[in-house]
Amino acid sequence: MRTFPSLLLLLVTFCIACHPGQLAAAESGLRSVGVRGGFSEPAHDDLRQYDALAVFRLPWELRSRSGWGVSTQAGLSAGMLSGRGEQGFIGSLGPAFGVGKPGFPLELDFGVSLALLSRDTFGNQDYNGISQFVSHAGLRLRLDKKIGLAYRFQHMSNAGFNGKRNPGLNLHMFGIDWYFAE
Repeated sequence: MRTFPSLLLLLVTFCIACHPGQLAAAESGLRSVGVRGGFSEPAHDDLRQYDALAVFRLPWELRSRSGWGVSTQAGLSAGMLSGRGEQGFIGSLGPAFGVGKPGFPLELDFGVSLALLSRDTFGNQDYNGISQFVSHAGLRLRLDKKIGLAYRFQHMSNAGFNGKRNPGLNLHMFGIDWYFAE
């Protein structure tokens, strides 16, 4: 029953994400909200991750005269990591960089986050600690001004801070985003 709070948090975040009109009125720098899910390579860990996310615009960016450049963002997510008959909460917070041009539908997305897990063992796979780092690289495709699709490859590990063992987890994540700002 330890997973009930994480599932409840995921459900509440998903409901908020499905009603973006209410959030758009709050001028908080919120760029987008979304949901995503993904999987690891079955030969390695055979884990799945599902989460809800929010992306906030940060004030720093570097752009050329044509508009191409790098924007800064902060990402926040809460979700569930499951596999081998076990489930646990995963939450993350960290900076990201978007490479693209306002109005252009495709954006490259890079970032690194601090992550917290409610458990570090799934079956016989031990990730050696509940504090982890998640790095990612991906693409965001805006279908129109309000909705987009996303893919990211992400790597989670303890970066060697939790002792000598540093097992990692690679995931392919797919998502849908609702946008409030360019």
